[in-house]
Formats: sequence, structure tokens, C-alpha cells
Amino acid sequence: MPVEDALARRPSPMVTLLKVVFSQSSMSMAAGAILISLIRLVWKIWSRWRAAKPELLWKRHVDLDVVQACIMTTEHLQSLGRIEKRTLFVKPVSEVFRNEYILARILSEAEESAESKDPMLVSRLTREDKWHVLATCANHLSSCFAPYHVFFNEARRTESYYKSAWYCFTLTCGQTAASGRWFITPNKPVGKGDVGTRRIRIVMMNEEELRDVASGVISPPHAGMFNQRHEARWNVVSRFADLFQRQLSGATGSSGNSGSSVAQRSDSLDCQREQAEDNAILRLHVPFPASKHGRGSEPVSQLEECVAKDVVLYE
Repeated sequence: MPVEDALARRPSPMVTLLKVVFSQSSMSMAAGAILISLIRLVWKIWSRWRAAKPELLWKRHVDLDVVQACIMTTEHLQSLGRIEKRTLFVKPVSEVFRNEYILARILSEAEESAESKDPMLVSRLTREDKWHVLATCANHLSSCFAPYHVFFNEARRTESYYKSAWYCFTLTCGQTAASGRWFITPNKPVGKGDVGTRRIRIVMMNEEELRDVASGVISPPHAGMFNQRHEARWNVVSRFADLFQRQLSGATGSSGNSGSSVAQRSDSLDCQREQAEDNAILRLHVPFPASKHGRGSEPVSQLEECVAKDVVLYE
């Protein structure tokens, strides 16, 4: 009978279920294979990019993995048109700034500073971040003179030739595009690709020297700078002196040397009036062993010479 034949040809529920299961399994296997292929492709592209990134950064002269602390001085500015830079230490940036939040912030602002051609990095931070970043730098800088702090401290109790000076420092990030380096002698230049390294630097300068730059007592020679690299360094020194002059004016109420108004300024007024370039530098006391007879014939072992003197703000 037709009805019985139709029922006989109708697949059983078990067969139907098996067909559905195998069909879904095939689709799942196909989707899984495609997904695995995509993951492998992404991993391959990422691995190639990761392998190529160090070479790319090397060729671009970018090294933001370390922090370089250096002293800049105008010692040979008038005679040679040079701004000398002497390295104090080079440390991994993650060792200097251990907190992941502030590390990411520093790296981000470092890139922005370098791209904007204004190397002063600290001026891009908030008031609170400025303090903690500069205080962290101060600890690392101060450790460079660790035994001298003890020796200088004992100079008040016993005969000693240790003296001290005040230095200022700030954080910068820039890249000099000009050439001018060579291997020992000028007839062996670095050649093509001679550009500075983009790096985070803790720049430190003598406070009296900064004051002379800010007041115009120290200025570039009439003959010009030694080369464009030293001109770029002078621009950093000049910007540093601007921040110093701004901070000095804020501390004393003028560009002079009066400390009487420091205690009269309240934190609330400071916060209201503060701008990006305020509080972008910090001071550091640096003890050092002096010559036995100083610059002249008189000995310098008097007790009053063995104390830290505030040569700018309160002299």
C-alpha cells in the first residue's frame, strides 16, 4: 500500500539524529580549522613584527628602554662653542620607574616631547606626578654621590676638605637631527645616518651656572656654536634656564634673591596659578672633595665652609 511504502521509506529518528550530529560536527571542524589557520597567521605576522621592531628602532636611533643621567656644562661655551655632556649613569627605565602606571605615562609623554621638539618632559605631567617623578630621579642621582654625603656630614666635626654645591635637574626626551660626530678626529666622521638617539635623560646642571644663563651672563659666542649638535644642546640648556628662572620667580616673587615671601605663599594659590612649566625642576645637594688649599693660598678647612649653602634662593 502507498502509505505503508511511504512509512517504510521514511528514515528512522536515529538516522536523522546521526545525520544532524555529523553535519554539525563537520561544520564545527571546518570552523575550527579556519580559526586555527587565522590564529597561526596572526601569530606569524606578530612574530615577524616583533623580530623586526628592534632593528627598526635601532635604525631610527630610538632607545626608550633606558634612562641616561648626565651633567651639562657651559665650561667650553665661549672658547669652543661647545656644551659638554657627561654621563652619570644609564639604567633600564623600568628600574628607575617601577610603577607600571607612571612608567607607561613617562614613555607616552617622552614620545610626545620628542615629536613636539620641546624636550622638557616634566612640564607635561600633573602637579602630583611631577613631584613623584622628580623625587624618584633625585634618589637615583643622589645615590651617585652616596659616600660623599657621609664624608661631607662629618666635615663639621673634623678637619676636612669636603665642600658642596647645589645642582638642578629635570627630565627630557629629544633627538638631535644634526650630524657632527666623529671617531676621535674630525677626518673620521660617523657619516650617513649621524643623528642623535631619542632617549629619556635626567639633565643636571649647576645652579649658579643656570642662573648665569637665565640672566644672560652666559650666552653663545659671537662666532657661533661648534656645530648643530652643540646648538641643539644649547637649546636644551636655554629651556632649562627658562624653567629655572620661572621657578625662582615663583619662589621669591621676583627674579631677585629674596626668600622672605616663600612662607607667605599658600598651596591653594600655587595650585590656582600653576601652569604646565611650573615645578618642572628640582634641586639636589652634591658634596664633593675640594683641593686642600682651594683656588688660592688660604686653606678651606674652616667650619663655615663645610655646610650646605643655598647659593641662589636665600643668599
